[in-house]
Amino acid sequence: MGRKAAKSFMQTASAFHALHDPFLSGILGLCFWAAGILAMAAEPPAAGKGGAEPIRITRDGFFKQRPAWSPDGKLLAFSRHRGDTIFIFLCKPDGSDERRLTDRTLPEYDAVFSPDGKRLALSVDKISTTQGDMDVYTVDLAGKDLRPVSTTRGELSFEESPAWSPDGKWIAYTSTRHGNQELYIATPEGKDEKRLTSDPATDAHPSWSPDGKRIALATNRWGDMEIAVLELDSGKLTRLTASRGLDDYPAWSPDGKHIAFTSNRDRNLEIYVADADGRNARNVTRHAGIDNFPAWTPDGRLTWVSNRAGGFEIYVMPKH
Repeated sequence: MGRKAAKSFMQTASAFHALHDPFLSGILGLCFWAAGILAMAAEPPAAGKGGAEPIRITRDGFFKQRPAWSPDGKLLAFSRHRGDTIFIFLCKPDGSDERRLTDRTLPEYDAVFSPDGKRLALSVDKISTTQGDMDVYTVDLAGKDLRPVSTTRGELSFEESPAWSPDGKWIAYTSTRHGNQELYIATPEGKDEKRLTSDPATDAHPSWSPDGKRIALATNRWGDMEIAVLELDSGKLTRLTASRGLDDYPAWSPDGKHIAFTSNRDRNLEIYVADADGRNARNVTRHAGIDNFPAWTPDGRLTWVSNRAGGFEIYVMPKH
């Protein structure tokens, strides 16, 4: 696989690999890693431009996705692929005291902390007949007391990408129970479910605004994946990006002024940050490696996954 082919494969697949099959996603994770090594060998990575160098948190080389910080900034949750499985891990900000969240044997991913820091919402896989079946649950910090939020009802469906509302009263997630991936919310107890979107296109990866009034999401209503914002009171959907590439994985800054997202508009997956209205989008990673899955620390520093050192690791910007 040549450098261009390797990059093209990773840019396309990594934007969608976690949508419906974590078993396949684990296999793809290994492919991403191999493709990344080929791409990096053919094109030495450039240093980041115009800012401080990021701090590397993990150092094992395995493919990772969706880092998420606890409200007090003392714990980092992330998904790690090992072979054909993917599990949730927790560690301290410097990468120490790492541990698995649960002792489950089936895949789990996309963990996010509750606003009070006492529980996490996550997507878990279970076997339904001969197929994987993803549901949204919450769990305590010890990895115990699993409680369902949204599960398959009747025909096989996929519930994933949970996001807590700032007041902790709701969890947003996506589900395919009505045919394609749509956005829903329910209480952490799984009650009062509401469907928020209804469109033939894919609506994915919700991120709740700090004021609780809007949800940012990725959607392909206009062709490829773009970032949009849904106003919860009115149901109005506003398109924020209109790039020539894929824009995905929106993440709202703690102060509500910016949205970070992944984009390959410059022919390489990078982390971009735009104003909350979509204006002034700028590439903040500027690296020849693959940068994906943006998140924010509670004090407003960007965190993401990158293969700039070879394997896929988690990085965070230093404090000023």
